[in-house]
Amino acid sequence: MRIAYVVPGGVDPPGGERVIPFVHHLVGAMAARHEVTVIAVGHDTVPGEWTLHGARVVNVPVGRHGKADIARVLASVPSAMGRVDVVHGLWANLPGLAAVATAMRYRVPSVVSVCGGELASVPAIEYGGGLRDGTRRLALGALRGATAVTVATEWMHRHVTACGAPVHEIVPLGADLTRFSPGGAAHRPHHLVHVAGLNRVKDQDLLLRAVALASASEPRLTLDVMGGDTLGGHHARLAEELGIADRVTFRGHIAHEDLAAAIDGAALHVLTSHHDAGPLAVLEAAACGVPTVGTRVGHVADFASLTPPAAWAVADREPATLAAAILDMLRDDRRNAFGQSALAWARTHDADFTATTFELLYRRLTARSRNA
Repeated sequence: MRIAYVVPGGVDPPGGERVIPFVHHLVGAMAARHEVTVIAVGHDTVPGEWTLHGARVVNVPVGRHGKADIARVLASVPSAMGRVDVVHGLWANLPGLAAVATAMRYRVPSVVSVCGGELASVPAIEYGGGLRDGTRRLALGALRGATAVTVATEWMHRHVTACGAPVHEIVPLGADLTRFSPGGAAHRPHHLVHVAGLNRVKDQDLLLRAVALASASEPRLTLDVMGGDTLGGHHARLAEELGIADRVTFRGHIAHEDLAAAIDGAALHVLTSHHDAGPLAVLEAAACGVPTVGTRVGHVADFASLTPPAAWAVADREPATLAAAILDMLRDDRRNAFGQSALAWARTHDADFTATTFELLYRRLTARSRNA
């Protein structure tokens, strides 16, 4: 097949900092068996072309995302990609709309995956494409025009359909098991990890306040925070104010190839997002045998509903509630049971499963298109 992906970025060559891991794995898996083109809308501010895992990558600059910029991108993407059999837009905003417009032009099927906050609306932190009529209509236009719409979690299925858009399949964006697995590191029974950029939607304020409360009962508690800081040291200052600066290590951005070693052996992974479509960090921690406790979003919500459960989703966003859950999950019997359930799920739904599932979807859609 001739497959085209339209992405918002994250396609630096291996070793680069601007990398979306599941995009890299998906492109590599598909390029090993098919002819793959990747159109990156806005990865760089200037046009460019390079190779990623055997696939041709073309960067189409966006500009300020005004109406003229969007129109230019929609006109540029089809010619940059050429003739294809199926087009897949990852994220249902401009990449999704460009994928659908291109597919309509060439009369081929399109897939759009809702990968983040395209329809989210969290006014308290001014987050989400659903806050503004223009961005919401752009995403809904892509989703309603797509041949098939996918999401990564059942939680996202409910979120997207509640916003008036269709969802045809749930396809988890799995962890790469060649990188993430229990590595035999010494178990650290009171050590927590958190993997996410420091920003308002990930809500590390809640994380630090909960750790401060939990530390009062468990003085051996420690926390590693792994992710780039977008808030100018706010969280380091908050840790000082809360009296836990000696317990919390802010490790900054960790290269993806080094992340498994940083997670392995931890007691728990903690996630505190306001919104998270299908956080890959939960699956990467699970693949290392480390369960997650956190807010009821994405895989945390889905895992909490499994039998047996594979994550603990707290009932509210109160620091005391999360602190109590962390302390309860530190019990060996509970942590081990959740960790084994999470590991089993992550192994069954890994990055290869993701690629195979999408490949089967492409084949069904192209066969249906030819027979129409």
